[in-house]
Amino acid sequence: MLAQARASWRSGDLGLGLSYTEAATLTSCDRCGEPCSLHARLQQALLYTLIRRTGAAQQIIDEVRASPALIEHRKSAAIATLVEAKIKLANGDIAGAASQSKIGMQLANEAHQTTWTPLGNAILATTALRCGDLLKSIHHANQLKEDAVFGREIVPTGQAMWIVIQIAEAEKGPEQAASLAGKVFESEAAVCSLLADEPAAIPWLVRLLIGQGQTDLAGCGVQLSERVATENPEIPELRAATAHAAGLLARDVEEIRLAAEAHTDPWARALAIEDIGLVLAEGNEENPKAVKNLDLAMRSFAEMGSLRDSSRVRSKLRGLKSNPEPQARFWPSSGIRGLTDTEYAVARLVSIGLTNGQAAAQMFLSRHTVAFHLRKIFQKIGVKSRLELAVMWNELADGMPGDSGSPSCPS
Repeated sequence: MLAQARASWRSGDLGLGLSYTEAATLTSCDRCGEPCSLHARLQQALLYTLIRRTGAAQQIIDEVRASPALIEHRKSAAIATLVEAKIKLANGDIAGAASQSKIGMQLANEAHQTTWTPLGNAILATTALRCGDLLKSIHHANQLKEDAVFGREIVPTGQAMWIVIQIAEAEKGPEQAASLAGKVFESEAAVCSLLADEPAAIPWLVRLLIGQGQTDLAGCGVQLSERVATENPEIPELRAATAHAAGLLARDVEEIRLAAEAHTDPWARALAIEDIGLVLAEGNEENPKAVKNLDLAMRSFAEMGSLRDSSRVRSKLRGLKSNPEPQARFWPSSGIRGLTDTEYAVARLVSIGLTNGQAAAQMFLSRHTVAFHLRKIFQKIGVKSRLELAVMWNELADGMPGDSGSPSCPS
């Protein structure tokens, strides 16, 4: 039944997928000695989370945690922890999601429950990217590739797809990411999977393609999304994501505003508010309503710990001749004594081989600003070249507390 649920889900029939999962929770099984109905309930909680019914998902997790079977079954405890991490991410608690996912991964490894570790890697890749830690995000994305090789399938395929495209945008630029986005929008199956697993990905990809002048492909993605949303009228988040994407394509501020109000995902809502500001600023950079919406988006991203997104919006506000007040730091906390947060972020990117231009694009700064910070980094660390920085950086990272010097999201 759970296999049928996953197949229905990936084909875009979300209602049928939920029905199969519900039936599985009510079915008794004594073939393998595993608490199968408990596993079915955890799968149900995950599906609810994907469509942002996080209240219902959390209720299931709370009930499962109160079950005596969970106390006796470490594998189920690991799964429950990972699903709860996904709930936190869907609710905009980025630091909580990362922390919970690390605990879940440890429990899963101790209980040899590797089937669900892809979910943990997907969460950690996403939270790291939103925190501005590209290196850590790439690490967990590579772990997802290993998971795929060994047939660990409990990860929404649409989520993995979106992670790959986001990392491509951060590491190689929007042109490379748009090429991947175009391939997604050429496939009805890929759009179904993406919309079912990560609704907010659709407007993000539409924005990306429009920015690269590929409005026809963006329109194809909107049409396919509208079809899936129409076939699943009981899923409000699908309608919100599709309306958001359609509003972007039409440059319709009112439609995007209604989508922002309908989004239940805080990150998706902040993205829609940002898009309102961007559309309003087109042709009128001094539009006060544009500045107001972008400022709200920047603060919303910062409050949930999405530092890379808040930094991007802050950069756009500066481009509109606005002077946003820094109410939160915009990059991971420096793990090297003497380096500021910005210098730390520049040093990490340069140490993994990014050029000044690539680091500037990743951090939404100018090349001149990156070059200025790099000169100060060289002076503080005592190196004379990028190669020396890379070698020295590994030594510094090895001596830092935590996981290889990777900074954590703010709490």
